[in-house]
Amino acid sequence: MKHAVEADQPVRALPRSVLASGWLRNAPPRVLDAVAHAARRQRFGDGAMIFARGDPPTYFCMVVSGRVRMSRVSSGGRESVYSVIGRGRWFGEISLLDGKPRTHDAFAVGNTELLVLGQRDFHRILATHPEGMQLIVQQICARLRVAFDHAQSAAQAPVDARMAARLLELADRTDHVVRISAEELGDMVSRSRQTVAKTLQAWQDAGLIRRAYRQIELLDPAALKRLARR
Repeated sequence: MKHAVEADQPVRALPRSVLASGWLRNAPPRVLDAVAHAARRQRFGDGAMIFARGDPPTYFCMVVSGRVRMSRVSSGGRESVYSVIGRGRWFGEISLLDGKPRTHDAFAVGNTELLVLGQRDFHRILATHPEGMQLIVQQICARLRVAFDHAQSAAQAPVDARMAARLLELADRTDHVVRISAEELGDMVSRSRQTVAKTLQAWQDAGLIRRAYRQIELLDPAALKRLARR
């Protein structure tokens, strides 16, 4: 791991309810216990690199707190944001499964704590508990469905509908806050920062959101859901 600000810590103190998210949402207790005994917690400061595009696949991660920005930098030096991953979501399994290098850079957004499952333990748990592989496959299928929906939306839906859908997807389940800039959101919906900022300002004037620096609070998720379904 890169730029960690605190040494690894064991995970045994984490309750099953915290572990049971993402691919482990419907996992039996024996799988949750296996992950708890093998995984470690690691903390990163704001902006710290977790892994880089081209790195070998050495671990699988879940966001315990904070956010993780997945992005790629073009040959011209422009960063394109692929996703911002929030609490309870796992990431990094594709490279572990196919053995190929990382496809994106991953950076901490705010002070971030991860649950880290090493490559050997990941494969050992899947070999010992085959149901774990089925859970991983289900997670990948779910992400593919989302990717297909985004591709269709990008081709057909109005920009405000795409923005609403992405913000709802990224929003924290408890406080409805998305830590993201207008430029990053623009990358996700294939529009300029200026276009996104104009729409966000209109939403703020209408009381749908509240903006702060690199942060959007969803004040009226129901209204945004209606927009997203347009």
